[in-house]
Amino acid sequence: MLYFLLKSLTNIFYRIFYKYKFKGHENIPTDRPIVFAPNHTNGFIDPIVIAMVLSQKIRFFARGDVFKGRLAKWAFNSMNMSPIYRLQEGYSEIKKNDKTFEECRRLLAENKALLIFPEAICVQEQRLQPLKKGLSRIIFQTEESFDFKKEVVVIPIGINYSFKKKFRSHLFVEFGVPISLVDYKERYTLDKVRTINTFTKILQDKISELIITIDNADNDRLVKNIEEIYWNEFGEDGKATDVEKKYLLKRKMVNVINHNDVYNSELIKSINLVVSNYNKLLTEHKLRDHLFRSEIINKTNIVDFFIEFFVIWIGTPFYLLGLIFNYLPFYIAKRFSDKKIKKVEFYDSVCVNMSMILWLIYFLIQLIVVMFLFHNWILLFVFALSVILLGSFLLFFYSLKKKITGRWRLLRLVRHKRNVIENLIAKRADIIEKLIFANNNYDTFSK
Repeated sequence: MLYFLLKSLTNIFYRIFYKYKFKGHENIPTDRPIVFAPNHTNGFIDPIVIAMVLSQKIRFFARGDVFKGRLAKWAFNSMNMSPIYRLQEGYSEIKKNDKTFEECRRLLAENKALLIFPEAICVQEQRLQPLKKGLSRIIFQTEESFDFKKEVVVIPIGINYSFKKKFRSHLFVEFGVPISLVDYKERYTLDKVRTINTFTKILQDKISELIITIDNADNDRLVKNIEEIYWNEFGEDGKATDVEKKYLLKRKMVNVINHNDVYNSELIKSINLVVSNYNKLLTEHKLRDHLFRSEIINKTNIVDFFIEFFVIWIGTPFYLLGLIFNYLPFYIAKRFSDKKIKKVEFYDSVCVNMSMILWLIYFLIQLIVVMFLFHNWILLFVFALSVILLGSFLLFFYSLKKKITGRWRLLRLVRHKRNVIENLIAKRADIIEKLIFANNNYDTFSK
């Protein structure tokens, strides 16, 4: 019951927090046991976004140390979760995995679907961690017990976030081609250990193909710093708004960085230096890169300023009402997460889910107050609908307001500090020139 309730709620709230797209549903069979094997970078968010779009009920597996206390065990079991214990939790705990492995074999024998993170750890990096052999052992032992007649398949999944902690950031999830264990029957019969190792390596490669990987951790900040300018300059029509297109564009950008880091490291160092200076200036003047696209610069004028002022003047009262009736739960959740959540991998898990629960409570309290004061069902319905519509307007107007106020700051700088704008434009042109050169290096190599 709790599983389906949370699945329904997250299908609504997660679509507010993230803009996302799922690809590869056609790769999911409906007539055999399945093990979903995604990368793992974002706490409890990762399994939930997978479960949201799948019709079948999935059994999840989480680290054993969170299953402490009767309430925790009841809650996790109600959400269809089972524990997997790790070596760092103690050798005595590891023995409990025998029960978990037996549960996995039973579920697969019943043609159920499991979700197991083969990395066995959650690390917020744009690199796949070395896969553990637990998943491979479970599925091969299951197939062996049925003489490989269950036809278990493993589906690699790539979960890709643009900015994990950023509201309305992009999330692209791709289901890969199923890997059938039947193809490994003869090899497993001859050499179990080597076959498990081989399968684990193949699964690692298949998941890697579905995610964006920055080879050198030293380039993590560079990738983050150039994402926006790369999107604005190399996207279709100067931008990439579609989630999948934006994912593919970022993938190309990271491939360019990876290639040039190996074959032209001085170019990467040069890009890193000029981008750092450029972003520092943008932050100092509270500007964003998209404002410096040529069409925006040329379009900025006093007439547009007055039109945008009118839009802000008309929309602000509704925006404020949207804040009053919707924002408090999100504010509390963010403040709590900022202060209490030390591990970045679990920040979103707490912030997003806490926001969802608090908003439902806040919404219910408002409905009770309105009903108590007016005793009118029609008015209650109108109020409830108004709160939801104001929340939708809040999301739309917040984005619009940021763009307009950014253009206002740009217009003010153009009029009063033109030298700052000219400096930023020159630095941006230098960055683009270097990126074009880096792109050409990669394209030539790829042909």
